[in-house]
Amino acid sequence: MLPEEVYKRRPRHNNTPESVTLIIANFVVVSIGVTLFADRNHVHWFFWVVIGLLALYNAFTIRRNREDYNKVTTIVYVASVAVLVAAFFLFKNQG
Repeated sequence: MLPEEVYKRRPRHNNTPESVTLIIANFVVVSIGVTLFADRNHVHWFFWVVIGLLALYNAFTIRRNREDYNKVTTIVYVASVAVLVAAFFLFKNQG
């Protein structure tokens, strides 16, 4: 039988921080969105709808988990957004 402390230490049985989950979700959504809705000459309007919805999701997730975002986590999040912008131009020029 496992002691009760094991269940208190691991709520929901995952230890991945919400900030890491948010960054991974951003990369997945942007890479799929660019692949489906952007090519070298044109970006479909639905891509911008997807990016807008992703921005809303980011705002609500950061607001809900504000206590998890310290200075280091905020810098990592901003850097990941900068990498996403660079990935957009890289993926767009590949297609």
